[in-house]
Amino acid sequence: MKHILLIALALGLANHAFALNNTEKKALFFGADNRVFVEAPYAAPFAAIGQLETIAASTCTATLVAPDLAITAAHCFLMEAKKLDAGRWFKTGFHKSEYQARYQVLSQSFHPRFKKGLVYKGEDVYIQDSAAAYDIAWLKLKLIDGKAPPPLPLFKGSKAELKAIITASKSLANQAGFAEDHDTELTTHTDCKITRLRPNNTIYHRCDTLSGDSGSPIWLNTSAGPQIIAVQSSAPDWFNRKKADNVGVTVLQLPPKP
Repeated sequence: MKHILLIALALGLANHAFALNNTEKKALFFGADNRVFVEAPYAAPFAAIGQLETIAASTCTATLVAPDLAITAAHCFLMEAKKLDAGRWFKTGFHKSEYQARYQVLSQSFHPRFKKGLVYKGEDVYIQDSAAAYDIAWLKLKLIDGKAPPPLPLFKGSKAELKAIITASKSLANQAGFAEDHDTELTTHTDCKITRLRPNNTIYHRCDTLSGDSGSPIWLNTSAGPQIIAVQSSAPDWFNRKKADNVGVTVLQLPPKP
């Protein structure tokens, strides 16, 4: 039970986000909210980041990584017990109900172990340790209208190489997503801290995230340009903040391409 409490899904957490007092918000955001708005129309690398909408109208963040592929968090499709809420639309450059490109979601794919490790309690969902490393998914896409942005490249090396580029970047990463409190505008936290690369190929990090940021990219600025190393997965409740940082699942855990 201890591990379940430490990694509550960001989506479940933010059901109460707007009711938090200043002390609770301070804890949730590691002392201060360091997010800033991205100016529209979004330029690269932000242009590849978009809002994912499911059939049930839930929203997450996803990122275009190839002309017909995006990545996001697996839990975005599993917020109700024993029910898959499939993806419907993915909109890049999403800003105040407008978008630069709109894609139909043809399918989503993730590791079957993830679904087995979810615990549902009321309106909240929790990830057990056994599933924490598998909260990452592919989206197969079809461009419907608009102008396709350049994809944001994925890191393609080994774990040792990932560790090396994290060290080279002084453990400073970037994150951007459509958080619950500003869900029609892209916000970003630059130079946020990666605090640990874990044995199960997840990271602990201190990027400021809320519901809606689930599936959002965490990337490094490398000598070869920006590279996505992980997607936002989960976060502790504010009262458990001292026990754990936010969790991202690295691209090392992606299943085979659809």
